[in-house]
Amino acid sequence: MRSILLSFLIICLTGILHAQGPVGKWKKISHVSEYEGKKFDSHTALLHSRPCAANVIWEINASGTFRLDASKSGCDEKYRNIQEKLWSKTKWKLVGNKFTISATDFVVGQSYLITISGNKLIMTGTEGQGTITYQKL
Repeated sequence: MRSILLSFLIICLTGILHAQGPVGKWKKISHVSEYEGKKFDSHTALLHSRPCAANVIWEINASGTFRLDASKSGCDEKYRNIQEKLWSKTKWKLVGNKFTISATDFVVGQSYLITISGNKLIMTGTEGQGTITYQKL
């Protein structure tokens, strides 16, 4: 009986964790960092000079790829091409709530602790990269 209950609990938790996974299309809404004791939002600063960046889509795919799609952003072609090329080889993996991205097959990468709450994905850098917040589309 105990093993049946334990199996059922594991299946339920797996379903909950899978349902709360990061796979999907996201819109970045902030990237808060700290420098010399002051917090700033670099995404808000970017939007002042490039308002079109508000329309960039971030795709976290089940295949393990993490892509930036600026094709419908309204940004100029040069900017779109540069940004999409920067993210063209990026992959992701999730272990527990540690989300790691890498363009070098995880030889090097950036790690974040993620929290998903409703339609928000919050990624808090483990090495001082700040906190990035996305909204699910």
